[in-house]
Amino acid sequence: MTVTALRSLPVPRSVDDLLWEARSGLDRLSPAHAAAAQARGALLVDIRPHVQRVAEGEIAGALVLERNVLEWRLDPQSSARIPLASYELEVVVVCSEGYTSSLAAAALQVLGVSRATDLEGGFVAWRAAGLPTVPGGTPAGERSGARLLDLDTERWEVRVAGEPVHLTRQEFRVLAALDEARGRVVSRELMAQLLDIYPVTTRALDVHVCRLRAKLGAAGTSLLTVRGVGWRLLP
Repeated sequence: MTVTALRSLPVPRSVDDLLWEARSGLDRLSPAHAAAAQARGALLVDIRPHVQRVAEGEIAGALVLERNVLEWRLDPQSSARIPLASYELEVVVVCSEGYTSSLAAAALQVLGVSRATDLEGGFVAWRAAGLPTVPGGTPAGERSGARLLDLDTERWEVRVAGEPVHLTRQEFRVLAALDEARGRVVSRELMAQLLDIYPVTTRALDVHVCRLRAKLGAAGTSLLTVRGVGWRLLP
């Protein structure tokens, strides 16, 4: 290998280096300051996985967005963004002990969400400070224990943020299949069967899914396209 090639190789860095760099651009908040920020309208975002939230509990009023979807949900330019997403949004990211949250908050800043920061000490510190918590286990995308998307297959009813949504029989069957898949992809072939589309054409499927996504409003951003394969509903 030539000297020039050796010089072009990336210099190894530790995760501690990445953490220090991330935190250098954050105005991190103590539990008390994070609670005050939440009271004035800041969005606390819990990125812990479901199993950790079940074991530890959750912050009352926090929005659950697990780490693997965080940027897609809070990037104002993302097709999968939540309605609250904006560059001016004050976001306080929360993990268990305040490490992963620093890296996540820095990633949001790179996207232009300049007021993103994180909670020092994470949920553990929040709980130790005696601040409000609730039992864990809230599904991702829900706030304050109220379901964003509520599907009752026995009554054939759909509600988004508590408001009824009127779907056609085919649309309801599609949504039920997506919900039952629990985040896995529903294939184009199955989708066509549920929508009674024959022959299967990309245009016809896209139109029906687009209509369903529009009817779901705020919850429609959870319906993601897996190009060339099918669709899936974020848990």
